[in-house]
Amino acid sequence: MNSSNNNEWTLKVKQFCKEFNIPEFYLSNVLYDPKVTPMIRGKAFEFSAMLALKRILLPVWEVSKPIMNPQLGYHDMDIAVKHKPSNKVIRVECKLAKNTSYRLFADGHNEIQVKCMRSRTLGTAMVKSLSKKWKIPEDMLTIHNDNYLPDAFDVVITSIGNAFYKTNPQTEVFEWQPTDRGTDFLNSINLSKENNLKDFAFNQMYIAISTDLIGSKLNSVCRRRKCMDKKHCPFIPNYPKIIFDKTLEPINGWVSLERSETLLKSLLKRKT
Repeated sequence: MNSSNNNEWTLKVKQFCKEFNIPEFYLSNVLYDPKVTPMIRGKAFEFSAMLALKRILLPVWEVSKPIMNPQLGYHDMDIAVKHKPSNKVIRVECKLAKNTSYRLFADGHNEIQVKCMRSRTLGTAMVKSLSKKWKIPEDMLTIHNDNYLPDAFDVVITSIGNAFYKTNPQTEVFEWQPTDRGTDFLNSINLSKENNLKDFAFNQMYIAISTDLIGSKLNSVCRRRKCMDKKHCPFIPNYPKIIFDKTLEPINGWVSLERSETLLKSLLKRKT
């Protein structure tokens, strides 16, 4: 960050504190609060994912961060990816991995869970309204009141870094604490040999088409106790998995962000 940008950033922070009555000296204390940090990290990831897509995608794609005021029954768009030749827009949802969710299994495959759920559950009035709009029975919508339907967005992007964080029980601070097996896994997929494994993990992103997160034997079935059809549930599970085979490549619909253009092109064909 050059001095000009640094000065502009400082002024913005000062203005923010002034506008919302935040004592400047204690801003870092506010940001480190266990209730605040997860929200900030989730929102910040949207900008990190946007920058990554801008670096990776060719000029025929336009990547933007829309400012939206979602209406009843419509989900806001974290990132918009526009295919200029066709003028079609792909809606991108950004979700971090679930903390401490990395697992190595006896057969040699690895799994990471992605936290994919609404930040706010649907209330009774909203359920009644959306039930008619979406043609879904009220009882089913009530059971899945924090689940997404796959048409809420087109693709999901995640960073796996969060899977190696855990909350320190003494300080209540969210900390980077990969297990030995987690460290081995990250070193194995770190083909660029990035020195800072924490930065590498955060920047290691995967993308999947939303409809590929349901109806697959390789993905999590619905875990709602009251769901009457767990294997054919139309909702995206709260924690869809990224399953890596022994070659350390995902085998259930997820691909690394470096291969996102191929996936986005395949999605365009589905949209025709």
